[in-house]
Amino acid sequence: MTTGPAYGLLNPVVPMAWALRSSGHDVLVAGPEPMADMVNGSGLPFVPTWGYMHMKEVMLFDRAGNALIPAPEEDAALEQIGRGFGRLSARVLKRTMEVVESWQPDVVMAEPHLYAGGAAAAAFGIPWVEHGIGMGYRQQCDDWGVDEFRPELTELGFDGLPAPALILDNCPPTVRRADAKPGVDMRYVAYDKPGTVPPWVFEKRSKPRLLLTLGTVEPKFVGVDSRQIGGGMPLFNELIRTLPTMGMELVIGASDEVVAQLGPLPDSVIAAGWLPLTSVLPAVDLAVHHVGAGTTMACLLAGLPQLLISRNAEQTDTARRLNEFGAAKQIVSEDVDPSLILDAARILVEDDSYRKQAQVLREEVLSLPSPAQLVPLIEKLA
Repeated sequence: MTTGPAYGLLNPVVPMAWALRSSGHDVLVAGPEPMADMVNGSGLPFVPTWGYMHMKEVMLFDRAGNALIPAPEEDAALEQIGRGFGRLSARVLKRTMEVVESWQPDVVMAEPHLYAGGAAAAAFGIPWVEHGIGMGYRQQCDDWGVDEFRPELTELGFDGLPAPALILDNCPPTVRRADAKPGVDMRYVAYDKPGTVPPWVFEKRSKPRLLLTLGTVEPKFVGVDSRQIGGGMPLFNELIRTLPTMGMELVIGASDEVVAQLGPLPDSVIAAGWLPLTSVLPAVDLAVHHVGAGTTMACLLAGLPQLLISRNAEQTDTARRLNEFGAAKQIVSEDVDPSLILDAARILVEDDSYRKQAQVLREEVLSLPSPAQLVPLIEKLA
Protein backbone atom coordinates (compact mmCIF):
# COMPACT_ATOMS: atom_id res chain seq x y z
CA MET A 1 0.00 0.00 0.00
CA THR A 2 1.28 3.46 -0.84
CA THR A 3 0.34 6.70 0.92
CA GLY A 4 1.21 10.38 0.94
CA PRO A 5 2.32 12.49 3.93
CA ALA A 6 -1.12 13.25 5.40
CA TYR A 7 -3.36 11.35 7.78
CA GLY A 8 -6.33 11.99 5.48
CA LEU A 9 -4.57 9.96 2.78
CA LEU A 10 -3.59 7.07 5.06
CA ASN A 11 -6.47 6.60 7.50
CA PRO A 12 -9.16 5.58 4.97
CA VAL A 13 -6.92 2.73 3.76
CA VAL A 14 -6.11 1.25 7.18
CA PRO A 15 -9.38 -0.75 7.53
CA MET A 16 -8.74 -2.49 4.20
CA ALA A 17 -5.14 -3.17 5.24
CA TRP A 18 -6.42 -4.94 8.33
CA ALA A 19 -9.12 -6.75 6.39
CA LEU A 20 -6.37 -8.17 4.19
CA ARG A 21 -4.13 -9.07 7.14
CA SER A 22 -7.03 -10.71 8.95
CA SER A 23 -7.54 -12.84 5.85
CA GLY A 24 -3.95 -14.07 6.10
CA HIS A 25 -2.21 -11.72 3.67
CA ASP A 26 1.01 -9.75 4.14
CA VAL A 27 0.64 -5.97 3.99
CA LEU A 28 3.40 -3.36 3.76
CA VAL A 29 2.72 0.39 3.81
CA ALA A 30 5.10 2.68 1.90
CA GLY A 31 5.13 6.45 2.31
CA PRO A 32 7.18 9.51 3.31
CA GLU A 33 8.98 9.35 6.66
CA PRO A 34 6.50 11.51 8.65
CA MET A 35 3.90 8.74 8.31
CA ALA A 36 6.04 6.15 10.13
CA ASP A 37 4.60 6.69 13.61
CA MET A 38 1.01 6.78 12.36
CA VAL A 39 1.42 3.62 10.29
CA ASN A 40 3.24 1.77 13.07
CA GLY A 41 0.61 2.98 15.54
CA SER A 42 -2.03 1.26 13.42
CA GLY A 43 -0.15 -2.02 13.80
CA LEU A 44 1.11 -2.10 10.22
CA PRO A 45 4.73 -2.34 8.98
CA PHE A 46 6.15 0.73 7.23
CA VAL A 47 8.90 1.50 4.73
CA PRO A 48 9.86 5.10 3.83
CA THR A 49 9.77 6.33 0.24
CA TRP A 50 11.09 9.81 1.10
CA GLY A 51 12.59 11.58 4.09
CA TYR A 52 10.86 14.19 6.18
CA MET A 53 8.41 16.34 4.24
CA HIS A 54 5.05 18.07 4.54
CA MET A 55 2.35 18.35 1.91
CA LYS A 56 2.84 22.11 1.67
CA GLU A 57 6.29 21.48 0.14
CA VAL A 58 4.68 20.09 -3.01
CA MET A 59 1.44 22.05 -2.88
CA LEU A 60 2.92 25.51 -2.36
CA PHE A 61 6.21 25.17 -4.29
CA ASP A 62 6.99 24.05 -7.84
CA ARG A 63 9.71 21.55 -8.77
CA ALA A 64 12.34 24.29 -8.83
CA GLY A 65 11.40 25.40 -5.32
CA ASN A 66 9.61 28.57 -6.41
CA ALA A 67 6.75 29.61 -4.15
CA LEU A 68 3.29 29.43 -5.71
CA ILE A 69 0.58 31.97 -5.03
CA PRO A 70 -2.67 30.15 -4.16
CA ALA A 71 -5.19 30.71 -6.95
CA PRO A 72 -8.54 32.20 -5.87
CA GLU A 73 -10.54 30.73 -8.78
CA GLU A 74 -11.84 27.21 -8.14
CA ASP A 75 -10.60 25.63 -11.38
CA ALA A 76 -7.15 27.21 -11.09
CA ALA A 77 -6.92 26.17 -7.44
CA LEU A 78 -7.87 22.61 -8.37
CA GLU A 79 -5.07 22.59 -10.94
CA GLN A 80 -2.60 23.65 -8.24
CA ILE A 81 -3.77 20.81 -5.99
CA GLY A 82 -3.51 18.27 -8.80
CA ARG A 83 -0.05 19.39 -9.84
CA GLY A 84 0.99 19.25 -6.20
CA PHE A 85 0.00 15.59 -6.11
CA GLY A 86 1.97 15.10 -9.32
CA ARG A 87 5.07 16.60 -7.73
CA LEU A 88 4.59 14.34 -4.71
CA SER A 89 4.53 11.26 -6.94
CA ALA A 90 7.64 12.46 -8.76
CA ARG A 91 9.47 12.65 -5.43
CA VAL A 92 8.58 9.21 -4.17
CA LEU A 93 8.56 7.23 -7.43
CA LYS A 94 12.18 6.02 -7.39
CA ARG A 95 12.04 4.60 -3.88
CA THR A 96 8.53 3.22 -4.42
CA MET A 97 9.78 1.28 -7.43
CA GLU A 98 12.72 -0.05 -5.42
CA VAL A 99 10.33 -1.30 -2.73
CA VAL A 100 8.03 -2.93 -5.30
CA GLU A 101 10.97 -4.60 -7.05
CA SER A 102 12.49 -5.98 -3.85
CA TRP A 103 9.31 -6.90 -1.92
CA GLN A 104 7.53 -8.28 -5.01
CA PRO A 105 3.90 -7.82 -3.95
CA ASP A 106 1.10 -9.60 -5.78
CA VAL A 107 -1.03 -6.43 -5.73
CA VAL A 108 -0.24 -2.75 -5.12
CA MET A 109 -2.91 -0.55 -3.54
CA ALA A 110 -2.73 3.24 -3.81
CA GLU A 111 -4.95 6.11 -2.78
CA PRO A 112 -6.25 7.98 -5.85
CA HIS A 113 -3.78 10.86 -5.88
CA LEU A 114 -0.48 9.04 -5.30
CA TYR A 115 0.17 8.16 -8.92
CA ALA A 116 3.58 6.71 -8.09
CA GLY A 117 1.92 3.61 -6.63
CA GLY A 118 0.09 2.72 -9.83
CA ALA A 119 3.07 3.62 -12.02
CA ALA A 120 5.47 1.49 -9.99
CA ALA A 121 3.08 -1.46 -10.05
CA ALA A 122 2.56 -1.23 -13.80
CA ALA A 123 6.30 -0.93 -14.42
CA PHE A 124 6.71 -4.44 -12.98
CA GLY A 125 3.53 -5.89 -14.47
CA ILE A 126 1.71 -5.97 -11.12
CA PRO A 127 -2.03 -5.18 -10.91
CA TRP A 128 -2.90 -2.18 -8.79
CA VAL A 129 -6.02 -1.13 -6.91
CA GLU A 130 -7.19 2.45 -6.46
CA HIS A 131 -8.61 2.88 -2.94
CA GLY A 132 -10.91 5.86 -2.42
CA ILE A 133 -10.42 8.32 0.44
CA GLY A 134 -13.98 9.58 0.78
CA MET A 135 -15.77 12.38 -1.04
CA GLY A 136 -12.96 12.66 -3.58
CA TYR A 137 -11.68 15.34 -5.94
CA ARG A 138 -13.06 16.27 -9.34
CA GLN A 139 -11.46 14.29 -12.17
CA GLN A 140 -9.79 17.46 -13.47
CA CYS A 141 -7.60 17.40 -10.37
CA ASP A 142 -6.07 14.07 -11.34
CA ASP A 143 -5.87 15.06 -15.00
CA TRP A 144 -3.58 17.93 -14.00
CA GLY A 145 -1.75 15.74 -11.50
CA VAL A 146 -0.97 13.10 -14.11
CA ASP A 147 0.11 15.84 -16.51
CA GLU A 148 2.60 17.11 -13.90
CA PHE A 149 3.80 13.53 -13.42
CA ARG A 150 4.07 12.95 -17.19
CA PRO A 151 7.90 13.20 -17.44
CA GLU A 152 8.24 10.28 -15.05
CA LEU A 153 5.51 8.30 -16.82
CA THR A 154 7.18 8.92 -20.19
CA GLU A 155 10.50 7.70 -18.81
CA LEU A 156 8.75 4.48 -17.80
CA GLY A 157 7.32 4.12 -21.30
CA PHE A 158 3.72 5.06 -20.43
CA ASP A 159 1.54 7.52 -22.35
CA GLY A 160 -0.45 8.18 -19.19
CA LEU A 161 -1.13 6.62 -15.80
CA PRO A 162 -1.90 2.91 -16.35
CA ALA A 163 -5.48 2.09 -15.40
CA PRO A 164 -6.09 0.28 -12.11
CA ALA A 165 -7.39 -3.27 -12.18
CA LEU A 166 -9.97 -2.33 -9.54
CA ILE A 167 -11.37 0.89 -8.07
CA LEU A 168 -12.83 0.83 -4.55
CA ASP A 169 -15.05 3.88 -3.98
CA ASN A 170 -16.07 4.59 -0.39
CA CYS A 171 -18.03 7.78 -1.07
CA PRO A 172 -21.80 7.33 -0.61
CA PRO A 173 -23.29 7.11 -4.13
CA THR A 174 -25.91 9.77 -3.36
CA VAL A 175 -23.27 12.50 -2.92
CA ARG A 176 -20.62 11.05 -5.23
CA ARG A 177 -19.07 13.28 -7.90
CA ALA A 178 -20.83 13.16 -11.25
CA ASP A 179 -17.49 12.52 -12.96
CA ALA A 180 -16.37 9.74 -10.60
CA LYS A 181 -14.71 6.81 -12.34
CA PRO A 182 -16.76 3.57 -12.32
CA GLY A 183 -15.80 1.40 -9.39
CA VAL A 184 -17.00 -0.95 -6.69
CA ASP A 185 -19.00 0.55 -3.82
CA MET A 186 -17.34 0.07 -0.43
CA ARG A 187 -18.37 1.10 3.06
CA TYR A 188 -16.31 3.87 4.60
CA VAL A 189 -14.88 2.55 7.87
CA ALA A 190 -13.53 5.33 10.05
CA TYR A 191 -10.05 5.03 11.52
CA ASP A 192 -7.97 7.52 13.44
CA LYS A 193 -5.12 7.45 15.90
CA PRO A 194 -6.06 5.20 18.84
CA GLY A 195 -6.62 6.95 22.13
CA THR A 196 -8.53 6.99 25.40
CA VAL A 197 -12.16 8.01 25.07
CA PRO A 198 -12.91 10.89 27.51
CA PRO A 199 -15.53 10.22 30.23
CA TRP A 200 -17.88 13.01 29.06
CA VAL A 201 -18.63 10.99 25.91
CA PHE A 202 -20.66 8.56 28.05
CA GLU A 203 -22.35 11.17 30.24
CA LYS A 204 -25.86 12.40 29.53
CA ARG A 205 -25.67 15.98 28.29
CA SER A 206 -28.12 18.69 29.33
CA LYS A 207 -27.43 21.06 26.43
CA PRO A 208 -26.37 20.72 22.78
CA ARG A 209 -22.70 20.04 22.14
CA LEU A 210 -20.65 21.41 19.24
CA LEU A 211 -17.31 20.18 17.90
CA LEU A 212 -14.93 22.71 16.33
CA THR A 213 -11.87 21.32 14.56
CA LEU A 214 -9.33 22.19 11.88
CA GLY A 215 -7.88 18.71 11.53
CA THR A 216 -4.15 17.98 11.35
CA VAL A 217 -3.10 19.56 8.04
CA GLU A 218 -4.94 22.89 7.89
CA PRO A 219 -3.06 24.69 10.70
CA LYS A 220 0.28 23.76 9.12
CA PHE A 221 -0.83 25.13 5.76
CA VAL A 222 -2.31 28.44 6.82
CA GLY A 223 -0.62 29.15 10.12
CA VAL A 224 -2.08 29.64 13.57
CA ASP A 225 -1.59 32.30 16.21
CA SER A 226 -3.64 33.32 19.24
CA ARG A 227 -5.91 35.54 17.12
CA GLN A 228 -6.26 34.31 13.59
CA ILE A 229 -6.05 31.45 11.20
CA GLY A 230 -4.76 32.67 7.87
CA GLY A 231 -5.96 31.86 4.39
CA GLY A 232 -9.02 34.07 4.86
CA MET A 233 -10.52 32.16 7.83
CA PRO A 234 -11.12 34.75 10.56
CA LEU A 235 -10.41 34.60 14.24
CA PHE A 236 -10.53 31.00 15.39
CA ASN A 237 -10.13 32.29 18.90
CA GLU A 238 -13.17 34.52 18.48
CA LEU A 239 -15.21 31.56 17.28
CA ILE A 240 -14.31 29.69 20.45
CA ARG A 241 -15.72 32.55 22.46
CA THR A 242 -18.70 33.31 20.21
CA LEU A 243 -20.17 29.86 19.57
CA PRO A 244 -20.90 29.12 23.26
CA THR A 245 -23.26 32.14 23.30
CA MET A 246 -25.76 29.76 21.68
CA GLY A 247 -25.96 27.98 25.02
CA MET A 248 -23.97 25.00 23.78
CA GLU A 249 -21.02 23.08 25.13
CA LEU A 250 -17.95 23.33 22.93
CA VAL A 251 -15.38 20.65 22.14
CA ILE A 252 -12.19 21.78 20.39
CA GLY A 253 -10.40 19.15 18.34
CA ALA A 254 -6.86 20.34 17.68
CA SER A 255 -3.26 19.47 18.34
CA ASP A 256 -1.85 20.39 21.73
CA GLU A 257 0.42 22.84 19.90
CA VAL A 258 -2.56 24.72 18.50
CA VAL A 259 -4.46 24.66 21.80
CA ALA A 260 -1.45 26.16 23.58
CA GLN A 261 -1.73 29.22 21.32
CA LEU A 262 -5.40 29.85 22.03
CA GLY A 263 -5.00 31.35 25.49
CA PRO A 264 -7.50 30.89 28.35
CA LEU A 265 -10.65 29.10 27.21
CA PRO A 266 -14.27 29.76 28.27
CA ASP A 267 -15.92 27.55 30.87
CA SER A 268 -18.24 26.22 28.17
CA VAL A 269 -15.27 24.48 26.52
CA ILE A 270 -15.43 20.99 28.02
CA ALA A 271 -12.45 19.58 26.11
CA ALA A 272 -9.59 20.89 23.99
CA GLY A 273 -6.77 18.96 22.36
CA TRP A 274 -6.32 15.84 20.32
CA LEU A 275 -9.38 13.57 20.46
CA PRO A 276 -10.19 10.10 19.05
CA LEU A 277 -12.65 11.65 16.62
CA THR A 278 -14.66 8.58 15.68
CA SER A 279 -15.35 7.85 19.36
CA VAL A 280 -16.26 11.45 20.17
CA LEU A 281 -18.61 12.29 17.28
CA PRO A 282 -21.59 10.25 18.57
CA ALA A 283 -21.54 12.49 21.66
CA VAL A 284 -21.89 15.82 19.80
CA ASP A 285 -24.80 17.43 17.94
CA LEU A 286 -22.95 19.46 15.30
CA ALA A 287 -19.47 19.57 13.79
CA VAL A 288 -17.93 22.83 12.54
CA HIS A 289 -14.82 22.08 10.52
CA HIS A 290 -12.48 22.67 7.58
CA VAL A 291 -13.94 20.03 5.22
CA GLY A 292 -11.03 17.68 5.78
CA ALA A 293 -11.57 14.34 4.06
CA GLY A 294 -11.36 12.25 7.22
CA THR A 295 -13.43 14.61 9.37
CA THR A 296 -16.15 14.90 6.72
CA MET A 297 -16.47 11.15 6.24
CA ALA A 298 -16.39 10.43 9.97
CA CYS A 299 -19.27 12.87 10.42
CA LEU A 300 -21.21 11.16 7.62
CA LEU A 301 -20.69 7.82 9.33
CA ALA A 302 -21.93 9.33 12.60
CA GLY A 303 -25.02 10.83 10.93
CA LEU A 304 -23.98 14.28 12.14
CA PRO A 305 -24.97 17.65 10.60
CA GLN A 306 -21.92 19.64 9.50
CA LEU A 307 -21.03 23.31 9.14
CA LEU A 308 -18.35 23.32 6.46
CA ILE A 309 -15.89 26.21 6.11
CA SER A 310 -14.19 25.63 2.77
CA ARG A 311 -10.82 27.19 1.92
CA ASN A 312 -9.77 25.52 -1.32
CA ALA A 313 -11.31 24.02 -4.46
CA GLU A 314 -11.51 20.45 -3.18
CA GLN A 315 -13.15 21.55 0.06
CA THR A 316 -15.60 23.79 -1.80
CA ASP A 317 -16.70 20.94 -4.08
CA THR A 318 -17.23 18.57 -1.16
CA ALA A 319 -19.10 21.17 0.88
CA ARG A 320 -21.30 22.06 -2.09
CA ARG A 321 -22.43 18.46 -2.55
CA LEU A 322 -23.34 17.99 1.11
CA ASN A 323 -25.01 21.40 1.24
CA GLU A 324 -27.15 20.55 -1.80
CA PHE A 325 -28.19 17.25 -0.23
CA GLY A 326 -29.31 19.08 2.90
CA ALA A 327 -26.97 17.37 5.38
CA ALA A 328 -24.72 20.40 5.89
CA LYS A 329 -24.35 24.13 5.42
CA GLN A 330 -21.43 25.61 3.51
CA ILE A 331 -19.52 28.83 4.15
CA VAL A 332 -16.65 29.89 1.91
CA SER A 333 -13.75 31.12 4.03
CA GLU A 334 -13.29 34.38 2.11
CA ASP A 335 -16.83 35.43 3.05
CA VAL A 336 -16.91 34.19 6.61
CA ASP A 337 -17.15 36.02 9.89
CA PRO A 338 -18.09 34.70 13.34
CA SER A 339 -21.67 36.00 13.07
CA LEU A 340 -22.25 34.01 9.87
CA ILE A 341 -20.96 30.85 11.53
CA LEU A 342 -23.11 31.51 14.59
CA ASP A 343 -26.26 31.95 12.48
CA ALA A 344 -25.54 28.84 10.41
CA ALA A 345 -24.78 26.75 13.50
CA ARG A 346 -28.05 27.82 15.09
CA ILE A 347 -30.00 26.74 12.00
CA LEU A 348 -28.25 23.37 11.89
CA VAL A 349 -29.06 22.69 15.53
CA GLU A 350 -32.66 23.92 15.47
CA ASP A 351 -33.76 22.64 12.04
CA ASP A 352 -34.08 18.88 12.37
CA SER A 353 -34.13 18.37 8.58
CA TYR A 354 -30.33 18.55 8.49
CA ARG A 355 -29.98 15.74 11.01
CA LYS A 356 -32.52 13.65 9.12
CA GLN A 357 -30.58 14.07 5.88
CA ALA A 358 -27.34 13.27 7.67
CA GLN A 359 -28.95 10.09 8.98
CA VAL A 360 -29.97 9.16 5.42
CA LEU A 361 -26.31 9.32 4.40
CA ARG A 362 -25.27 7.32 7.46
CA GLU A 363 -27.70 4.55 6.54
CA GLU A 364 -26.40 4.57 2.98
CA VAL A 365 -22.80 4.25 4.18
CA LEU A 366 -23.72 1.34 6.44
CA SER A 367 -25.54 -0.44 3.62
CA LEU A 368 -22.40 -0.74 1.47
CA PRO A 369 -20.07 -3.80 1.50
CA SER A 370 -17.37 -3.65 4.17
CA PRO A 371 -13.66 -3.86 3.31
CA ALA A 372 -13.64 -7.44 4.62
CA GLN A 373 -16.40 -8.40 2.19
CA LEU A 374 -14.37 -7.04 -0.74
CA VAL A 375 -11.12 -8.87 0.06
CA PRO A 376 -12.02 -11.69 -2.39
CA LEU A 377 -12.05 -9.17 -5.26
CA ILE A 378 -8.44 -8.26 -4.47
CA GLU A 379 -7.45 -11.91 -4.03
CA LYS A 380 -8.64 -12.63 -7.56
CA LEU A 381 -6.12 -10.10 -8.91
CA ALA A 382 -3.11 -11.84 -7.37
